[in-house]
Amino acid sequence: MKEIESWKDGQWIPNSKIGTNLWDAHYFFGWSVFDAFRTYNHNFHMLDCHIARFYKSARLSGIDIKQSERELIDLINITKNHNASFFPSDEEYRFMIFASPGYFKIYDDMGDPGVSLTINLTTTSRYAKHVAPYLDTGVTSLISSQRQIPSRFLNPKIKSCSRLHYGLADLEAAQYGKGVTPILLDEHGYISESSGSNISFVKGNNLCVPISSKLEGCTERSIMSITDMNVITDDWDVYDLIDSDGIIFTSTFSGITSSWNLIYRNKKYKLNKTDKINKLIDSFSEHVEVDVNKQWKDWMANIKKET
Repeated sequence: MKEIESWKDGQWIPNSKIGTNLWDAHYFFGWSVFDAFRTYNHNFHMLDCHIARFYKSARLSGIDIKQSERELIDLINITKNHNASFFPSDEEYRFMIFASPGYFKIYDDMGDPGVSLTINLTTTSRYAKHVAPYLDTGVTSLISSQRQIPSRFLNPKIKSCSRLHYGLADLEAAQYGKGVTPILLDEHGYISESSGSNISFVKGNNLCVPISSKLEGCTERSIMSITDMNVITDDWDVYDLIDSDGIIFTSTFSGITSSWNLIYRNKKYKLNKTDKINKLIDSFSEHVEVDVNKQWKDWMANIKKET
């Protein structure tokens, strides 16, 4: 049966066959960088931001991608067109791009294949079961005991595959049940980010955005540009969070996810619920010209029908 194919180092590979070479530095050290982006109405959102971040991450990681940014964008569009038959009008494209330096140095006797570049493509609807159930109720936030890696050891602006600390934070959150999302603090106790999203919170008419030890989020940047709230960037800690009017998780994966409950040192705090977050979600939907929450719910309804 024909399936979606990824572009990897000049070849088309079915998604079920895509993988990492055992000798690749990505396999041993997580020495690779990646980025992810999606479409709304089949139009890319913040693509230039994602591509620029990908190349900055690669350069800071010693990965010399041979393709230019323009050439990579062309390859992304070629991959999109190559798989167009799998994406009807009610489906969206979700891309992930990876680059690694190639074989780890101790395997130099096997030759030097050079930098490896992968353009992976899949449907966005497949993730609906992880997003749709929490659109109305929000997720529960957990202040994780797992801290963010200090920026003096690994620059958090590099979107790398060295992400064990995020996995451990997710494991801890899972112990509290489904729909619990971790918040990592930095070494000084300031809010940094979640395992796959940026974090901000609302207080009055202020959108409070942390600046400490975090990835520069493309969706976060989009949200900051369209909100009518006052955007305040600063170092924030749990003291600022527990009496907030709601937490916002922003990511390419889900867009905007709200949270009205916070677990900290095994105690649950109920946050003040503001309608400003729902208004921000509506503004984002207008910005991308898709009712984002309805799209997730429609996909979830289709998944239930199929099962």
